[in-house]
Amino acid sequence: MSCLLRDISACKLPAEGVVGSGRWVCDSANVDVTVEEGAVAEIVIVGGAATSDITLNVGRAATLRIVHAVVERGCSDINVALAEDAVCSVTEVVVAPSDSRIEASLMERGARFELAGAFVFTDDDKGSVTANVNHIASDCTSRSSYKGVASGCAHGSFSGLVYVAPDAQHTDSEQSSRNITLGDAHIETLPQLEIYADDVKCSHGATVGQADAEAILYMRQRGISAADAKRLQIEGFVRDVVLHSSIEECCEPLMSIIGDKLSKL
Repeated sequence: MSCLLRDISACKLPAEGVVGSGRWVCDSANVDVTVEEGAVAEIVIVGGAATSDITLNVGRAATLRIVHAVVERGCSDINVALAEDAVCSVTEVVVAPSDSRIEASLMERGARFELAGAFVFTDDDKGSVTANVNHIASDCTSRSSYKGVASGCAHGSFSGLVYVAPDAQHTDSEQSSRNITLGDAHIETLPQLEIYADDVKCSHGATVGQADAEAILYMRQRGISAADAKRLQIEGFVRDVVLHSSIEECCEPLMSIIGDKLSKL
């Protein structure tokens, strides 16, 4: 994980309490922190523990940007609660056989949650990603987009639930899961909607497909090896997740992490 922090100046996130504007590094296994009202905070979650449980409360009209990179085997649980007009955006990259779970609860009117993530599993990796969004209040918005790649004999899974409570009218939510498999790898995807309000705009979708054989053939005809052609195609598939990272300075180190993993395709 050091490459993620090499060029990033940040303070250590406390295990509990209230934080204001600034950039923070979270390297604790158990965290319960509140971002104060109106603050703009950025948190880079570095992990390192076999099991981590992180709770983040986003105050009224506050903005929280999160980058979460999973590069070691383990189990992580991130819970985010958003107050009125709060905004939280998350970029997640998973390259280790692990179980990662993110749950966001939009507790008060006007809250917005965005998640863009990607997992890359190779060889005999087995891992799962869960992304749940709970719309508790009215007039809230969420966008969740996750991409998955698995090669060799790897097995990956995505499970996503958008829950809309009876009082959460005027909810606007989108969820997508797009996946590519190579070789004998397998990916399961299960996006779900659970809606109890009648004036909402919600959608979800999922795809699982093989690598583009024609694109690979095209590159091979131009002198690119089969391995490099596959790597380039997959890199392009997940690149937009990183390029639109919640924290701009994390783009290059995140691409480095993904590149190291793709070399094992």
